[in-house]
Order: sequence, then structure tokens, then C-alpha cells
Amino acid sequence: MRAPEALSAFVREAVALGRSEAEIGAALATAGWSRAEIAAGLAAWDRAAGLPPVPRPRAAASPGEALAHLVLFVALGIVAFNLWLVGLALIDRFVPDPLDPGLDVGRSDVRWAVAGLAVAWPLWAALTLRLARAEGADPGRRRSPVGRWLTAAALFLAAVTIVGDLIAVLARFLDGELTARFLAKAVLVAALAGAVFLLYTGSLDGEAPP
Repeated sequence: MRAPEALSAFVREAVALGRSEAEIGAALATAGWSRAEIAAGLAAWDRAAGLPPVPRPRAAASPGEALAHLVLFVALGIVAFNLWLVGLALIDRFVPDPLDPGLDVGRSDVRWAVAGLAVAWPLWAALTLRLARAEGADPGRRRSPVGRWLTAAALFLAAVTIVGDLIAVLARFLDGELTARFLAKAVLVAALAGAVFLLYTGSLDGEAPP
């Protein structure tokens, strides 16, 4: 979290006077600040011999960077959805189900899915590569709040999808209606959500930005 301006200003002045973190924290706690707020305030400033308190980097994002992350997030959703449609069509084609001979995905849906992948996949790959190169050249970009929040949202949706998928499989099993086709489709959903985890879970590792 980001410390309130009044708290941050007080910490700066206290650090400039040479007060220890324990003294500053005790004074703030007495005034009613929470532990999280105190920790954020103390983390905002660093000490340097012979110099005023040095501000530590804060999370920030330019409009262009925020736009790139938003488009990347949308492209990821389009890719995942259309891969799911293509996977459903392949399962319907190659995994027979005597109890349900109908197909869930028609040819027109497959054409739209392929068209969506042809556009969204290169866009997602290009943006991913661009952002990775930018972060490699400037590690401070990894503190982008937009990127971190959208990554967290993607991981949350993937987790909810996996949980719902497991519930559906268990419900079908308990009803005695767990067919090979349904199980294959459940595996497809789990595989897509799991791929999102593998791609993005490392992006949230490490210490959160101040």
C-alpha cells in the first residue's frame, strides 16, 4: 500500500532528524496509524550518510504503458476463449458420445475462433515481448500498478475457472453422467486456466512495490 502524504512527510522529517525506525513507528502507533500504514511510511524513505532522506521508488505507470497492459489483458482473454472454442470443436469431432451425438460448436463458430486467434495471438505475443524488453531495460517498470492488478485479475479468473471446472466434474461423477467427451472438455478448460497460471504467476512473486 502507499502511505498517506501526511504520514510520509512526518517520516521524512523524523528520518532527517536521525530518529530510529522504532521511535518513528512508536510515535505513529500512538497517534493511531495502523501497522500497515506505518510500514508503508517507513518503506518510503531510505537513509544515506550526509544526505537528506532518500525517497524509494514508487509504483507508477504512464498512459501508454497502462494502455499496453490493458490491450494485452484483452488479447489474452480473446486467445483463451477462442482456443477453448477450437478445442471444443476438436473434442466433438474426435471423442464420440453415444448419449449426446450433437455438436456444441458449429463450423461458423470455428471460423470465427480461428479468425480471432489469427488476430489476437500475434497481438498478445508482440505486446508480451515488448513489455518484457521494456522491463529488462528498466526494471522499475515491474512496479507498474496497472500491470500487477491486471495480472492478479487474470490469475483470479483462472483460479475461479479451475474451481468451477472441478465442481462440474465432481457433480457429473456423482450423478453418474461423467462421459469421456465431458471429461475431455473439462481437461481442456483446466489446461487453459493452468497455462495462464504458468505464464503469469511469476509476475507477482517478490516484494510488492511501495
